[in-house]
Order: sequence, then structure tokens, then C-alpha cells
Amino acid sequence: MKLLLGLCRVVDAINARLGRSLSWLILAAVLVSAVNAVVRKTLGVSANAWLELQWVLFGAVFLMCAPWTLLDNEHIRIDIVNTRFSRSVRNWIEIVGHALFLLPLCLVMMVTSWPFFLKAAPSLDAVVGVLARFPAAFADAPGRWLPNLVAWWTQLIRLGEQSFNAGGLPQWPAKFLVFAGFTALFAQGLSELIKRIAVMLGRIPDPHGGPGGHLASFETDTQPAAAAAAAVADQTERR
Repeated sequence: MKLLLGLCRVVDAINARLGRSLSWLILAAVLVSAVNAVVRKTLGVSANAWLELQWVLFGAVFLMCAPWTLLDNEHIRIDIVNTRFSRSVRNWIEIVGHALFLLPLCLVMMVTSWPFFLKAAPSLDAVVGVLARFPAAFADAPGRWLPNLVAWWTQLIRLGEQSFNAGGLPQWPAKFLVFAGFTALFAQGLSELIKRIAVMLGRIPDPHGGPGGHLASFETDTQPAAAAAAAVADQTERR
């Protein structure tokens, strides 16, 4: 169990760092969307690549930040039902939910999304061939390094499956996000399952100390009101 908990700490640290870093892509998606809208309305210029970029950025946040959300216990529950259960029952719900629903779903998505990505991805030989031409972008014509670099980058991003929209982005990076996101979520789900078992065995304290992030916030917010109501009821009884 000690070794497993050590692995859990590694998984937690990776997903927390990954989630915090990639959450900034929300700002990038907002900026891309805003700039694209302003340019389209004022100059009448637009491109499918910019539209697809904001979709990819949002997809990256949704998929790659899900493990961080699970780590912080901030995923949505039916709190009106969850609050009526004891801590022991909630622990069993966590174990059953992770073992029978979350982890199998992640496995199915990992197994099916990997060939989905490979079918769209460029071949390794094609990627190596384009990467090998990178030094030539500077050596052949030093005075034209910027146009050469743009041409080299265009060749690189045109490898693999492309968008059906004219001027769109390659499809394989977005398809890889599906596999990467569910792989990270599987690792985090396994970590949460191990930690929940350790909590029930008394090996570690409850890392969340409450039934859930949203529920904990709700209970914290309602404590003053509940205390005031109890005080009023007590005074009424004394009268």
C-alpha cells in the first residue's frame, strides 16, 4: 500500500501541474475567438484555421483538465442525494463508481481512440523527412530564413489527416487529445480509487475531508445561516 500511495502522489502531482498549466488555454481560446470576431467584422477577413483553433483549445482544456478536476474533488454530484448518506456509504459509492464506471469507460476510450489517432496521424518516415529539412531552411538561403521557415512549418503541419474545411487545421493533434485525456483520467481515477481504499482502511486521512468540493462549499456557506436558525429556534422554545 505504501508503494501504491507513492505512485498516487506522482500521478496527482503530474495531473495537478498539467491541469494548472493547460487551464490557461481558456484565455487563449477567448483571445483567439475575440480577435477572430473583431477582424471578421471590421476587415471582412477570416480563416477556418482560427475557428478550428479555438475548438481545439477548448477541447484540450476539457480533456486534459478533467483529471485535475477529479483530483480536487470538484466534479458534479447529485448533492441533494449525496448529503443524505453517511461518510462510509459515500466512500463505497466512490469505490464502486470508480471501479465499475469511470475506469472501464476510460479503458474503452483509450483502446478505441488510439487507432482513431493512428489512422489520422502522419507516418514516422514523413515526419522525420520534414524535420530533417529544418536546417536547410536557414543554410540554403540565410537572407530568406523567415519565408523558408514558414514554408517548412507549412509542410510539417500539412502532414497527416487534414480538416475537411478549406484552410483548416490538421485533425490528428485533436484526435490525440482524446487518447491523452482519457489516459490521464484513467491514471487519476486509479489514484483516487487507491486513496479511497486507503482512507477506509485508516492508512491515510481523507484528502478531501468532505463529501465533495461543491458540496463542501455549500455546507460552508450555509453554516452561518443554520447556526442563526438554530439560535432563533432555541430562543422561541425558551419563551
